[in-house]
Amino acid sequence: AYEEVLRGEKGIVLRDIYARGGGRDTVIKAAVPGKSIVCTIDAKLQQFAEELMRGKVGAVVAIEPATGEILVMASSPTFDPDELVGRDRGNNYIRELHQPRQPLFNRAVKSKYPPGSTFKLVNGLIGMQEGVLTVNNVYPCHRGYNFGKIHVGCHEHASPLGLQYAIATSCNAYFCYVFRNILENKKYGSVKEAYEVWYDYVRSFGFGDRLGTDLFGEGKGYVPPREFYDKRYRRSWNALTVLSLSIGQGELGCTPLQLANLAATVANRGYYYIPHIVRSIEGQDSIDARFYEKHYTKVNPKYFETMVEGMWRGVNVDGTGRTARLEGYDVCGKTGTAQNPKGRDHSTFISFAPREHPRIAIAVYVEHGGFGATVAVPIASLVEEMYLTGEVKRDWLVDYVKNMQINYYSMYDSKKQK
Repeated sequence: AYEEVLRGEKGIVLRDIYARGGGRDTVIKAAVPGKSIVCTIDAKLQQFAEELMRGKVGAVVAIEPATGEILVMASSPTFDPDELVGRDRGNNYIRELHQPRQPLFNRAVKSKYPPGSTFKLVNGLIGMQEGVLTVNNVYPCHRGYNFGKIHVGCHEHASPLGLQYAIATSCNAYFCYVFRNILENKKYGSVKEAYEVWYDYVRSFGFGDRLGTDLFGEGKGYVPPREFYDKRYRRSWNALTVLSLSIGQGELGCTPLQLANLAATVANRGYYYIPHIVRSIEGQDSIDARFYEKHYTKVNPKYFETMVEGMWRGVNVDGTGRTARLEGYDVCGKTGTAQNPKGRDHSTFISFAPREHPRIAIAVYVEHGGFGATVAVPIASLVEEMYLTGEVKRDWLVDYVKNMQINYYSMYDSKKQK
C-alpha cells in the first residue's frame, strides 16, 4: 500500500569503462531514497497474537478507539515472508498459493464471515433509535424463538429477560422480537420500506462496504439490499423470511476488521475513525486527512450506553464472556457463535477496555472454533491483558489456548483430501 513512499526513485549513472582498465562514473540523475514510515502496529502485541492463533484458522484485529490506529492485525495461518524473496521465491509462492488453508489470504481484511451474535448490538441500537425498543422491554425465551413452523434455537438461561441481560447472555429469541419490531414498524408503508431503513442504519456502522483503510486489498463484506430478496423471493417476502439477520446470520458477511471497528464504535459511543496502519511518514506533517475524521452512525449516541452496560455485564456479572474479565479494567464484550453449514460453528468475540476512556477494541474470529466463549474470548482477553498491563499472568489460559485442538473438517481439508 505504501510502496511508492518506501521505494524512492531510481537514479541513473553513466559508467565509462576504459580499454586498459579502470573507468569513471557520471551521475546523470541522483537516486532519491524512500521515506521512512512509522507503523501503528504494537510489535510485542502482534507477535503474541500470532502465537495464540498458531494452529488455528481466522484472524485477530485490535484498534485504538481514540485514533483508529491498528494495534494488531494477525491472519492465521500465515507464511514466512523471507520465503518470498530470493531465487526460490517463485517456487515458494506457488507452493503457498496451493495450500488448502490459503496462508496468503489475509483473512483480517478480506474474509466475508457471518458476524453471528456480535451483530445483536447493531440490531439493538437500531431498535432503540427507531423507538421500538427500550431498556425495559421484556421478552420470553423458551430455548429459542417460535412462530408457526419457524424455530430459532437458543441456549438455557432465565426467561423472560430484558435488553441488557439479553446482550449479556446472547439471547437469540430476544433479538428475533426486536428485529421483527423494526421491520414491522407501522410508521413505514411496508416491511420492504422498513428494511431499506434498516439497511441504511447497518451501512452507517461500516458494514457492506470498504472502510477506506490504508491496507491493501480490503474487502467489503456484504449486507443484502432489498433488491436481493425481491429477486430471490420474487417480491414475496416479509420479516420472518429474513429473520436470520436478527442474529447476524443469513446472507450477512463481514471482515474481522469491520468487527473490530464495531467494537471501537461502541467504545466511542457512536463514532469511529477509519482504521489505519501508518502513524506518520517522514517529511510529512500528517497522514491523510480522512484518518482524522469522525464517522458517526445514524444512531443517537445516547443509546450506546445501554449496550455498553449489557456488554459489561456479559463479562463481569452473568454473561457468556466471563473469561475476559480483568480485575480493575472493566472489560466489555459480546460473544458470537456463527453458524457454519460446512462444519463446526465459528467462534467470535468483540470487546473493548476499559469501559471508560477505552484504550483497545478487539475482534477475534476463529473458524470452526465452536462457541464464542470457548476459543475467541480467551484469545481476546489475553491480548487485552498484555496490552493493558504489559504482561500476562494467566499462564494457564495461555497454555489452554496454545494447546487447544480444533477439528477443521471443512472446505480446506476436503480440497486436500481430493
